[in-house]
Amino acid sequence: MSATMTIENADGPIGAAITGVDVAGALDDQAFARIEQALNERAVIVIRDQVLSSAQLATFSRRFGKLQVNVRAEANSDESPEVFWVSNVVKDGKPLGSHDAGRYWHSDLCYLEKPSKATLLNAVEVPEKDGETFGDTVFAGAAAAYDALSDGMKNRLDGLKAANGYRYMWNKKAHEFGKRPVLSEEELEKYPPDALHPIVRTHPDTGRKCLFVCYGYTHAVIGMDKTESDALLAELFDHIADPAFLYRHKWRVGDLLIWDNCAVQHKATFDYDTSLRRVMQRCTVEGSVPY
Repeated sequence: MSATMTIENADGPIGAAITGVDVAGALDDQAFARIEQALNERAVIVIRDQVLSSAQLATFSRRFGKLQVNVRAEANSDESPEVFWVSNVVKDGKPLGSHDAGRYWHSDLCYLEKPSKATLLNAVEVPEKDGETFGDTVFAGAAAAYDALSDGMKNRLDGLKAANGYRYMWNKKAHEFGKRPVLSEEELEKYPPDALHPIVRTHPDTGRKCLFVCYGYTHAVIGMDKTESDALLAELFDHIADPAFLYRHKWRVGDLLIWDNCAVQHKATFDYDTSLRRVMQRCTVEGSVPY
């Protein structure tokens, strides 16, 4: 293990910062195992001072498992298609990557049969003005949120499934923010159909129960009428965003933020003028079918 590796936990149930590691270098198995352990324990970790090429990010990310290629092919890196650009930059007259990612609370790729196990997001450029940085990412602990539910609510949710839709999210986001075109039903068919997942899923490594409903994607509880479904989902969306479960990440250039998509949800903060550049590169690691 790296003799200089240090891990400092954030306040609250999630979040930790790691220093003294070079993920693009010769990171031995013992050091990587410690990083994985920190991720399992804290759900969100940041490894500081990682200036990476897209290829280097993809190579390190593969140590966590099989990488996913995002369905928005136009936002993927030419160097490594497993790398997805998130930015507010226009290059050669076209957006560099996704300009409206992270507007809603969500778990990455929850709309697939096998949602993302982990996400790795590397800060290339961070919005900054007068010495202050903007564009924080906020995380909600899904395991802590489940633990805090009443016994009655836990019993009510037991066995329930909900629909998670990329197609639903696309036009919801298009109408609200105007950064992407509104698509017809026919045009939406090129994207994945709804994935049906347990509202409470079991973490495959830690065994903890986690709430798995996402404001941006989860839109119907299976077997409920719309009125009851909408009311239950609204209650759960509010609950998971309780400040007691949150970790707020203030970005620095070179941050490599890694999070567990079963154990947390996240949301970007759009508190800066579009003239301030923000460029991030992201990999997602394929997970298992939720249960």
